[in-house]
Amino acid sequence: MLGDDLVTARTSGARIGDGQEPRELRAEEHQHRSAVDGVDVAPVPRAMLRDALSGGDLVVAPGCYDVVGARVLEAAGIEAAYLTPFGFQAADAPAPHAPDDPWERYLDRARELVDAAGLAVIVDGQTGLEGNRGAGERAADAFSAGAAGFVMEDRQGFGKDRPLRTMAEVGREVATVRREVGRETTVIVRTDAVRDSVDEARARCESYLDAGADLVLPLMTRYLNYPDTPADRERRMSAYAFLLERVPANRVVAHSPTGRHLPVTEARRLGFGLYLMSQLLISSAVTGMTHEIAAVLADEPGPMSLLTPVDLASLTGVGQWLENRW
Repeated sequence: MLGDDLVTARTSGARIGDGQEPRELRAEEHQHRSAVDGVDVAPVPRAMLRDALSGGDLVVAPGCYDVVGARVLEAAGIEAAYLTPFGFQAADAPAPHAPDDPWERYLDRARELVDAAGLAVIVDGQTGLEGNRGAGERAADAFSAGAAGFVMEDRQGFGKDRPLRTMAEVGREVATVRREVGRETTVIVRTDAVRDSVDEARARCESYLDAGADLVLPLMTRYLNYPDTPADRERRMSAYAFLLERVPANRVVAHSPTGRHLPVTEARRLGFGLYLMSQLLISSAVTGMTHEIAAVLADEPGPMSLLTPVDLASLTGVGQWLENRW
């Protein structure tokens, strides 16, 4: 089981599932480049995500795309965050001194999130920003940015209609990624095979775990793209039950853009290890901003009570600036 494997790996120095001899990581492999001042900072607690997963309870990781969101999650007691490519690209506005390469800007954002809050940051490694970089290079980049988790996929390139690679090809790529990120970073393999059948997705999840992945993410988009009626929920839960007949639940990553398709209580009951809610923060932020702006312009009470400047400064960590300014 995952928890036992994690304990063994942390105490023995082995990398989970790569079939190689244990090795001790060099000190520099535990460090990342600070996005703030460009110097090496203290070692990143990469094992934080593994520790949380081995605890046996569901780990919730909302999609996060800026420092304010990271601090809000930390204040809420959330342990992990998923650097969401959608949110990042929606909020990305390169300054003149920013790197021209969007992948480099994406990595800088990962470093900022790691530096800003005590969260285990999961970095998506197939975003459409990576250009021609192979999985090994992307994994090494994520590691250098302080990632506690790295997500790879079985599609050929980026795009929803791209064909899937063979299970053998993905298995070899898992081994490559594992060598780059070492034993502490959690390797997550996403499969889009559910678009063909849940049976194919289940077979691929088994194969990727056997190849050395820590967790698998069967993207259940086929079961999320219709109204949430009782019959639809029953179909969705039946698909999950079929998947879990052969795949250990604690090694499955559940996914819902806003966390509405599968209640947290249900995900916990099923025994899932990790729950990614990729667009929760950006969706709630845009919705809240839109409603509040409309209320202000109409001179009416808004739908929610807003934080005072003092409370907002305390939450975001800029209290000193507010004191000096006001």
